[in-house]
This record gives sequence, C-alpha cells and structure tokens, in this order.
Amino acid sequence: MCEAHRDLLVLLAPRGNKFQSQQDASMSAIKNPHALSSAQDDAELFDVMEPPPSDPHGFDIYHDRPKPTGEKKPRKAVHAHHDWHRSAHVWLVDPVRRLVALQKRSDQKDTFPGRWDISAAGHVEAGVGDSRETAERELTEELGITLPGKDNVGTLSFGFTCPAEQASLGGCNCYEDVYFLVVDSSTCDFAVGGAEVSAVRWESIETLELALRRHDEAYVPRVEKYLCAFFPHLENICAKEV
Repeated sequence: MCEAHRDLLVLLAPRGNKFQSQQDASMSAIKNPHALSSAQDDAELFDVMEPPPSDPHGFDIYHDRPKPTGEKKPRKAVHAHHDWHRSAHVWLVDPVRRLVALQKRSDQKDTFPGRWDISAAGHVEAGVGDSRETAERELTEELGITLPGKDNVGTLSFGFTCPAEQASLGGCNCYEDVYFLVVDSSTCDFAVGGAEVSAVRWESIETLELALRRHDEAYVPRVEKYLCAFFPHLENICAKEV
C-alpha cells in the first residue's frame, strides 16, 4: 500500500456490510444509438505488447509507453494466453461534489460481470496508436456522451498509463491508459448501452477508495500501482476546479 494512504482504512469505515453510493445517477430514458448489440467481440484484434519490466520501478507510469511486439491476436486468444495489450479508461469526475461516475458491468461481460467499474472503458484495437480515440468511442458507446460535449462537460485529459497484471484475478493483463473528464453530475445525462452496461451511479471519492482498498467484491479490482496514482490525481483535479 502506498504510504500516503496507509492510514485510510483506519480513518474511514464502511456503512454496514456494503459500500453505499453517495448519490444514484438518474438513468436516462434516451436510447443510445451508438450502443453495441453484444457485450464483447471475441474476434476483434489487439496489438500484443511486450510485458512490463520485472522491476516494479522499471516502468514510469507518467512517461513510459508500452512497446508492441508486432503480433496481432483476436480478443479471445489474447485473454486465454494472458498476453499484454492496451485499454483506455475514462473517469467522469464532479470535483465540486467530490463524486465519480461508476458503471455496473452487464452480466454478459467476459471479465468481472455485474461489478461496479470505471465510468467507461474498453480495449484499444489493433492499429490504433492514440488511445484517446478509444476513450472517446467508449464514452459514446457506453454512456452516450459525445465529445466535444455541452458546457457542463469538460475536456478529456490524460493522467497516466498503468501496467496492470490482472489475469490471475479473473481479468486480463493490460497497459491501462487512464483519462479524466470533469463534468457537473447534476446535469450530466447518460444514455446507457445495455449490452455492456446495466447501470450507472455517482459515488464519493472517499467511498470508492475505501471499497477498492478493501477489495470489495462488488467492484472490479485495481492493482496497487493504479490506486497510488489514481486517487492523488483525483485530489489534484478537485483542488484545481473548486
């Protein structure tokens, strides 16, 4: 556990046996025309990446980028062989209310079905150099948000890249490019893609951190290196915007 948050579990306590959301997002009745008809496509191709250095400090999450091997494989094979590949994460943040948007993965997802997860996320397809393209696509497909957005939606900003070895946890081995989008939760409407996402809610930063650090099984797990970069980044966003 990173030193800055070592005492968090002592200072904060869960309400009951489950970590409750601070505020439920109102589900938009608007149909999302961009939503996918299936939870995943096993045939979509990914670029296979070289594994990160064995030295935990050998990959700088703020400056280093994954190196492609030149091989391309379909999703199903990449996951079965635990190959390293790329993904893009987008976190919607309301810094004034200190809230983040979470999506509940549909029961049809092949990894972590039915768990609370990142606002929007997806794998980077083969041949895509800039993961920002994937981040924007996933926002549209999963939440119905198109960039550039309305006045209540900010600009997508890059945070860091985390090599996350999660195959042993039921996930996959991914270099996760993490983006942030500042929004006003009181006016942010969602058009949820039902095949991939079953629900959306707003949750306080404190509640989310406690849940992830306690490995609450209602949430998709995150590796320690991710958490140690993610929550300080959220605090920086909140400090700048408030």
